[in-house]
Amino acid sequence: PTPAPAHAPAAARAAAAKPASPPLVSVTEETKITAASVLGGAAGWMVGGAWLGGLLFAATAYLARKEDDVAAVLKGVAAGGLEVLNFGAYLNDKYSVLQKAGSQVAGSVETPPGGGMDDPLGALVGLAAGVGQVVADADKEIGFKQTFGTIATSASDLAAQAVDKALMFNEHYKLTDVIAARVREVAGSSDWPAGGPMPP
Repeated sequence: PTPAPAHAPAAARAAAAKPASPPLVSVTEETKITAASVLGGAAGWMVGGAWLGGLLFAATAYLARKEDDVAAVLKGVAAGGLEVLNFGAYLNDKYSVLQKAGSQVAGSVETPPGGGMDDPLGALVGLAAGVGQVVADADKEIGFKQTFGTIATSASDLAAQAVDKALMFNEHYKLTDVIAARVREVAGSSDWPAGGPMPP
């Protein structure tokens, strides 16, 4: 960072001297591939539920590891998503957005005079504050962000390997050809006309 001018206030000099916090997620080749598979899975889940989400997760995990234009597009979208995520984390660190919002909500809900723990609203506010502290303490101990990143990367790797093995298995045993031939055979020997309703 560039140093603040000597005539700047002490707070400005301290802010300029303070090193920038590291990004929430480093943008590397591995994180781009992981983010591409997570984004593909999330898009599939939003559009078609869990099954489509799982299929798109596996497909994007596999395709993002290729060396072609599709992989470049997937990694580019994922890199953009990671940059947006990092920028949001930077803004939150800089302005303490989430912390201020939480304290404003807690401060705006006051226990009525004489309310004590018999008051349901006061008990709810106390419970929310306690849960927030427990989650913050657990995050310090466990490191949710790092743990989730490791799990997502491992899942992406496993999904890509599964798709690769399935393609190799299909290539060796020609399962799609056998299934397509069987479907044509069943469709050709049916007793109902093409496009018509199925017989009872």
